[in-house]
Amino acid sequence: MKRSFLAVIGLFALAAPALCAERISFQLGEFERSLSISELAVFAAGDPPAPELREALRLLKPSEQKALRGALNQSAPVNAVMASDYLGTALGQRTIQQLAKLINQPSKVAENALTSALILGASTSGSLRIIPVLEAYPLPNLPIKVGALTSLLRTLRQDYNLQNKLFERLSGLSGSPASGPDLNLAAVKGSIGFQQLPFTFAGRVAKSIKSALYLPTTATADSKAPLVVLVPGLNTDMNALLYVGETLASHGYAVAALNLPFTSADTVTAAIEGKGAIPPANAWYRQPTTVSELIDQVELRWGTRVDTKRVGVLGQSLGGYTVTALAGASLDWPHLVQGCRQLDDPNTVVLNPAIVWQCTAPNRVVERTSFRDSRVKAAVAVNPVTNPIFSSASMAQLEVPMLVIAGMNDVFAPPVSQQLSPFTAIRQPGSVLAVQNNGTHLSFLDATSSLPPVITGPDQPLARTELRGMAKLFFDKHLAGRTSTPSLAPSGNGSFSVGSDPLTLLLRSVLTMEQLEQVEPGLKEVP
Repeated sequence: MKRSFLAVIGLFALAAPALCAERISFQLGEFERSLSISELAVFAAGDPPAPELREALRLLKPSEQKALRGALNQSAPVNAVMASDYLGTALGQRTIQQLAKLINQPSKVAENALTSALILGASTSGSLRIIPVLEAYPLPNLPIKVGALTSLLRTLRQDYNLQNKLFERLSGLSGSPASGPDLNLAAVKGSIGFQQLPFTFAGRVAKSIKSALYLPTTATADSKAPLVVLVPGLNTDMNALLYVGETLASHGYAVAALNLPFTSADTVTAAIEGKGAIPPANAWYRQPTTVSELIDQVELRWGTRVDTKRVGVLGQSLGGYTVTALAGASLDWPHLVQGCRQLDDPNTVVLNPAIVWQCTAPNRVVERTSFRDSRVKAAVAVNPVTNPIFSSASMAQLEVPMLVIAGMNDVFAPPVSQQLSPFTAIRQPGSVLAVQNNGTHLSFLDATSSLPPVITGPDQPLARTELRGMAKLFFDKHLAGRTSTPSLAPSGNGSFSVGSDPLTLLLRSVLTMEQLEQVEPGLKEVP
């Protein structure tokens, strides 16, 4: 796969000096209009548009013009090697298929040319921006589909509005938020020592699953420790969340963690480099089974000291999907198929990575729809991927309290479609929605500090403190049964404000779809 990509890029690279895009053309009814890419570059820089471009911009609303300029100036920290590696994956190919809808050429021609342009464009400055990609397109004229472009601009406009106004609007839903519990105090490590016990076990889908247990010294046959399981997301491993486990273990919790067979960093890297098998389509839907097997292993090995009938689960991203399923939400395959239809609409460009990932093979379903594990008594879902694999009916099936954490700047699992909209359907008492201002998909993950701030977000140490504090308070109340623990959110329609700038948190126990539509009119359950 990677060789075929390199061959395509090589052919276009040889042609690039003679063939590179100079103009973009649009078909408007019977007429065709074209624009100079160099004039777009001037417009992106903030200068007034040249006469030719100004005439074309009249077709766009002022908000759409603003969204266009913003999009032209977006820069992703992606170099040519990173772009090539990503585009060689199934998710990368699906992304290309969506972007190719913008180009009025046969799909395979557009996909190959766009792949080349993305990689060559990223090589010019070590980052990915639209103007260099347009300039690297290996044909002198780039024909654009107006319908698909309008769809993309509409999405960009909504994303722009949400990113700038969503947290403020949510904060004002029920008056000014009250002060909530002190997360810094809750995050302080306890005095209990614990053993670190690495182990592997054979599961149904893999022969050797790397795992670990933190076993507190206070865990005895007469006083078993409640168990918390940490579930990492795509292209990460257990190390990303172990800092939460260390805090919990120091307060008497047993904590188990694992690397998931099909989505861990090692597996993904091996597949990209051609050193390992590409995971089968929809393999990640079975992740809850592997977590249940981990709980079985803890019972088998340490059941005399660990209470495996009283389990909390904490997962991030795809791990968030996993803990949601374990907590009782059934997989809704018809809802997934319905939500994935937009990817086949030639006039709709879908760039939501969470949806593109779920829709890689929507018709190749697993037979099982329920992965509920009755041993799970509380769940924390951090930036979870939930929609459209779970519907409103699915989320209403949750059988245990759930803490759902959303980052306002999360582009990988966007907050409205993946956390806020699903939360409106939760009916389980004790559930809490935590919305982190300026938070990204990687804000809470350890061992990511080498990545650029646009990906990790500001002040990761503060974010990790906030997660330690929230997890401690939530599990104390709903797993350990410590009734005196302060609630993370007020009952009813109020909210708490906790944490500190730049990562202030808004905590609510209730959010309705009517309130969400009040915040952003026109939102739909299926994004």
